[in-house]
Amino acid sequence: MTPATVDLSQVDSTVRAQVLQTLSASGLSEQLFLGHLYRLFGQGQFSLLDILGPNAESLAAIQELEEGRGVVSASVDDLFADLHAID
Repeated sequence: MTPATVDLSQVDSTVRAQVLQTLSASGLSEQLFLGHLYRLFGQGQFSLLDILGPNAESLAAIQELEEGRGVVSASVDDLFADLHAID
């Protein structure tokens, strides 16, 4: 895929409008921005998670762990035993 073939039509229209407004205010074109993103992804410098961030469920889990709540396992085997015991 080349930067010219990147299609943002599936991006939420409100988010896309905000991005395009920010790019325009910065004097950048959408194509230049996409080309830069394509290059960074291609070089493995960041992933989609760097852009999107964690979802609400992940944020709640992170907060739970930071507050000292949650399950701590001594080993991977113990972790999977705990996970399967819940089922």
